[in-house]
Amino acid sequence: MASSYRWVVLAVTVAGFMQTHLHRMGYAPLIPTSVSDLGLTYAAAGTIQTAYFWTYTLVQVPVGVVADRWGVRRVMAACMGLLALGALLFAASGSFAAAIAARMVVGLGAAAVWVPGMRLVSEWFPPHERARATGMMSAGGGVGGTLGLLLVPWIAALWGWRWAYGLTALPALLTLALIVALLPRRPAESGGAGAAADVGAVLRAPALWPLALLVFFSYGAYFSFLTFLPAFLVTVVGATAPQAGAVTGLITAGTILSWPLAGWLSDRQGRRKPITLVSQAASAVCCLLFALVVGHLGVAGAAAAAALTGLLVGGMILPFVMVVELFPARLAATAAGIANAACFVGGMVLPIVLGRIVDVTGGFTAAFLLAAALQAVAFGCALFLRETGRLHAG
Repeated sequence: MASSYRWVVLAVTVAGFMQTHLHRMGYAPLIPTSVSDLGLTYAAAGTIQTAYFWTYTLVQVPVGVVADRWGVRRVMAACMGLLALGALLFAASGSFAAAIAARMVVGLGAAAVWVPGMRLVSEWFPPHERARATGMMSAGGGVGGTLGLLLVPWIAALWGWRWAYGLTALPALLTLALIVALLPRRPAESGGAGAAADVGAVLRAPALWPLALLVFFSYGAYFSFLTFLPAFLVTVVGATAPQAGAVTGLITAGTILSWPLAGWLSDRQGRRKPITLVSQAASAVCCLLFALVVGHLGVAGAAAAAALTGLLVGGMILPFVMVVELFPARLAATAAGIANAACFVGGMVLPIVLGRIVDVTGGFTAAFLLAAALQAVAFGCALFLRETGRLHAG
């Protein structure tokens, strides 16, 4: 019988994932200001945004291996401290290079939440609850991203961008205290194989590769779209910076509902793939609508489209449930780390590409059309996923 303490463990992972998305999205509403004040191109602003993903992506596989072998508590605590440090360094940065370096520290600190969290879900939750638990953890990301998009520009309008971003170190430090106090101290079980053998065993599984390609294209396009949506809303729709942050935040706010709902429906059906396909198709359509239609609808129309997008993309979370179900428990974090690395290689590269398209074309239409095309490619990859759900009613 599952321990009731699993809900405490899940609550801590939710709080941790809130921090990763708060910092992942907290710079996006500052892009119009930074482009103007620092004389940056949109490609340069995209580079600052993606610097978070450079270190985040680089350590995903090592984090997974270490979490499988040493347990998640020490890994998560150390990295949450780095996250708080990176926030303070970014707030104090006085140059493009310093901002890049600080964002890299933030990304390194944020790297050890999702993958160890998936290990905890696989350990503490029975199969018929895993998708909804994953959805609830993901909803924490939606809360964090929404707070970043809403509060950062609001505080920046009052006290400036340095105070706005520096204050985000406080919830990271609070989360660090929760990790130390509440997460179980026992180490994760080790299967006895070497780290290289663990990674090799995961990489040799043919079922991994459609899933890895899916998250590369899907999340790369999603993060790229969210990166430049506030600038699109300001320059094309005519929104103020706080309005742009609020409208963009409706997407992440929608995922607070849609990610747990997708997990609950998946657990109830005992199937992961159908909901993934529906959500992936919706992602492509929503990017297409923003590319061709939303710019003519005004702020209210853009808000409606953003809210609808957030409600339709919940199934994007299910591939991360599937990847830990493809492998034995001792490889769960390693497999999640490899999938997450693929996800954020897309998040690392594609915002720079879309930013370059904005610079060259002088607008956002072509960039958002590319995001829609990439989501369509991800849908094609999803067709080849291996179903991992187990039939559990209720």
